[in-house]
Amino acid sequence: MNTVIPWWVIGVYVLIIVFLLLYGWRKHLLSSYRTVDYVYMGLLAALLVIWNFFISPLIPKVSAVTSWFYYPLIGEVIILLLAASLIGKPGTVMVTMFIYTLLSDIFHYGFGGEPFWFIYEIIAYAAMFDLYLLLRGKYFGTNNQALGKKEVKTEQGEVRTEERVITIPGLFVVDSVIGGIIVAIAYPLFYHGFFATFVEGYSYTTNYVLTDTLVSLAGGVIMGLIAAPFVVYIRKVITGVY
Repeated sequence: MNTVIPWWVIGVYVLIIVFLLLYGWRKHLLSSYRTVDYVYMGLLAALLVIWNFFISPLIPKVSAVTSWFYYPLIGEVIILLLAASLIGKPGTVMVTMFIYTLLSDIFHYGFGGEPFWFIYEIIAYAAMFDLYLLLRGKYFGTNNQALGKKEVKTEQGEVRTEERVITIPGLFVVDSVIGGIIVAIAYPLFYHGFFATFVEGYSYTTNYVLTDTLVSLAGGVIMGLIAAPFVVYIRKVITGVY
């Protein structure tokens, strides 16, 4: 297969995803979703459909702004950051993108080519996001970070285990930038670098994929920085917690 990314790299990546999903299932991380979590994921997936198919394509046509990256992607960046921030559980973005792809097939694409697009959306966009959520968890989008457990003695003499949390100023900006990068590089890296060979019947050059990915990475940093305050504000309005 004449792809920029070797097939075995994608294979190892998929195995890592499967292993982590099994780990999450064993640790009951995937069964800890509340009803409101599914509501958030469903609403944000529907909002992503509206943005990608009705709003995003119109922006370049009415805007005089030009850039070296597809800046209307910032809507998708904000929506996925919100999903991760509001729910904060591994698998959140995978489920959101699964619902998004299902809605896209129902209302826009049809089901031609499936299950390929489910696999692509999860591998390219969602998996890296959820790998990062394994590290950040419920504190994604905040300045807090969990550092394991600690034993605390109560006034009654009982010993209980509490989560050890530290505060790092500006950590929410790092979350937003990393999320922006993940969304921005997904298409040039995974689609052009691997999946396009099977969809379009030809492959892009290594230089093209590398250049497009690096340019998109820079764009992801910019979009992440812009998105950060919006995500924090919306999270605070919805949950009342910063």
